Amino acid sequence: MQKILTRTLVLAFAYLGCVGCCGYSTRSLLPTYIKTIHVTDVENRTLRSLIGEDLFDQLIFSFSRDGRLRVSPDESADLLLEVTVTSYNRSAATYDNQRNISEWRYQLRLKGICTDQVKSNTLWEGEETVFEIVSADLDEEEGISTLIETAVDRIVRNVLLAW
Repeated sequence: MQKILTRTLVLAFAYLGCVGCCGYSTRSLLPTYIKTIHVTDVENRTLRSLIGEDLFDQLIFSFSRDGRLRVSPDESADLLLEVTVTSYNRSAATYDNQRNISEWRYQLRLKGICTDQVKSNTLWEGEETVFEIVSADLDEEEGISTLIETAVDRIVRNVLLAW
């Protein structure tokens, strides 16, 4: 009986130890020497005007709101983020019984590179395709705004968790 109780206690403590080590954290995985980020103007290679400007503004706002990195106007910041919008598309996603569009599919393709300027290496580089299915009741500007929010979330997550 004593052996069973002892074994149960050992297993219980081992389990608690493992559970305690498996916590979820929203902290940045960036090294401590990385404190600032500079976001260059977003290059827009699409025919849809203002996508680049809107994406840039939302990136600045998102990094500022997050607070893990200070956004710097100085190009010599610890991190340098460069983003290019390579394509934008809106197409019908679903139709109602009368063959009217009931939802639009918005799609944005991006290229990005984030450089650690302190150690002169690439922190993150990639191409992303983001899309949103949006009700046809919303106008195109609202659909693009939703799409940009999704793109910004993906970029910020890539930068902060790239390590």
